[in-house]
Amino acid sequence: MPDPNDKTGMGSKMRQRKDDHDKAKKEERKEIENIMKAAQMHIVVATLIMTVAFTAGFTLPGGFDSNTDSPNKGTAILLRSKAFCAFVATDAIAFTSSAVAVFTFFAMAAGGITTELPVMSRLYRIAIHLQLVAMSSVVIAFVTGMYATLAHSVGLVVIVCVIGCMCFIMYVWIIIVLGG
Repeated sequence: MPDPNDKTGMGSKMRQRKDDHDKAKKEERKEIENIMKAAQMHIVVATLIMTVAFTAGFTLPGGFDSNTDSPNKGTAILLRSKAFCAFVATDAIAFTSSAVAVFTFFAMAAGGITTELPVMSRLYRIAIHLQLVAMSSVVIAFVTGMYATLAHSVGLVVIVCVIGCMCFIMYVWIIIVLGG
């Protein structure tokens, strides 16, 4: 049976549209594959940050009161220090941000949410931002933890704080280099 579209010239246009659609689908699949490959590396980094933050939460700077006669046995020795409180808060932020990033990457890999490119791209960007928050929080937790334990050595505290905070300058520098 002849194709009525061929008489009007629409048959070739429809085939061209189908070819364009197939090409777009292939490009979309390739982009999703690239996102998933990058996500594999990022999930390792996010897991490492999560592990470090978890460990730091249980091996607190300054240690614990181990005096058997003390009513505060088992509590953190530096509990009243503002720097220690900042350490605990930033460590919790680092742990939570990296845990949610790991979950997001895992959900992307499992395909449990969707396999559509716009959604995958959005999830990937969210996970990356969470990872950046976790990385920044780990640095701040490190600096505040060192500050809490070295409070009586002002010279050493200043050196540690300056060196630790230099990473933020390097972050900005790398963003400028990549953007420019």
